[in-house]
Amino acid sequence: MKFFTNLPKREYSTPIGSINLCDFYSFYNKKLDNKREITIVIDNQTTLIEASLLTFNDPDSLWVFLHSNNKINPFDLTKENATTYVEDNEVKTSFNPLAVTSGGYVPSGVTFNPPAGSILTPYIGSTSGNPWEYSYVGNFDLNGSFALVEKSNSYNTSTTVKPSYQAFGEEFIYPSPTTITDLTFLYNGDTYFSTANNVSANNSIKFTDSTAKQVSPKKDKEIVSTRGGEKVDTIDNFVLAGSLTAGSDDITVNQAVTTETKQITVISSLDLPSSLSTLVTPKYSGI
Repeated sequence: MKFFTNLPKREYSTPIGSINLCDFYSFYNKKLDNKREITIVIDNQTTLIEASLLTFNDPDSLWVFLHSNNKINPFDLTKENATTYVEDNEVKTSFNPLAVTSGGYVPSGVTFNPPAGSILTPYIGSTSGNPWEYSYVGNFDLNGSFALVEKSNSYNTSTTVKPSYQAFGEEFIYPSPTTITDLTFLYNGDTYFSTANNVSANNSIKFTDSTAKQVSPKKDKEIVSTRGGEKVDTIDNFVLAGSLTAGSDDITVNQAVTTETKQITVISSLDLPSSLSTLVTPKYSGI
């Protein structure tokens, strides 16, 4: 649109040709109060370029969506497509890891959080050697099955893993009404190291069935998870049976992504000119 055209440009050379970007030292002041708005339904299956073409008949007007919603990053504006998100994430498994043997990195009887990026493998028993020696591999098979830890949550000591690599054709971690036994972890730290613990997976369920949000009985407080890969010490998916907070309503990841609104508001093209004040170009010395 003309607003973009009027901004001063800087030319940048790239391997695929030169591009012109707005001079970031020039900007419009925003005036959004009492502006007419329109509402559109959009999720991340539609690009803002496509939405711009459908809404304003102009693919270059995608900046209006960011301008109207006080966003800088276009990827933060739209919500997840529910169908795609559930299909991509229902194959992940969430569970509570419990150390069942002593003498390893984690004391026996402790439910713990392996950091994101750690590796889950079947436990094969004791191996010889010292953990600091090159020949030591720990309590797992170097050629065996494994699964990558995508996220770990210290709020309820839960771990979520991506679909496992099956070396021998059998899954070793999956949603199960009973405890899965004989597992172990390679910890992701400064280096990878074996925990040497025999671990059980309690409360093993689909990630999409884990709790994304807890709402207090009065509906005045809530604990919300951030979906996607998270490191330890973040409030994320909750997998313990029942409610973690007495009396709260638990909303699963599946329910949250399916029911969240896909509507966004955009300033009407009739009010766009008045939503932008005079072009401001500060004068800087030494640049």
